[in-house]
Amino acid sequence: MSKVPADHLEYLNRRPFALRCSAAVFPADELQTLRDYGNWLEALATGVIQPVTAEQKHFLKVEQGAAEPRTDCERAWVRLRGRREYELEQQIAPPHSPPEDYGMIEWDAERCWW
Repeated sequence: MSKVPADHLEYLNRRPFALRCSAAVFPADELQTLRDYGNWLEALATGVIQPVTAEQKHFLKVEQGAAEPRTDCERAWVRLRGRREYELEQQIAPPHSPPEDYGMIEWDAERCWW
């Protein structure tokens, strides 16, 4: 078994992981994966730590959209990233404006003479 670099261990041992989005869309196994490895995955994805294995390099390809997810970590991360993007788009979207008033008067049977 290879030795885990100290900078990786720092993020692997860091708890808890902040989802910063709704947890409702995550299956239980993906939530557990993110609880256990989320800070480490985020450090890899953002370049804070460098990949040292082929699996970690593949994770970065998944993060960049150049490869399909193969592992639980990769699937959980893709779902997390998608959910965060979705929620951000919902915050940026303009609120629904009230219908425009064109000066039309509601139907009034008493004022109608036909």
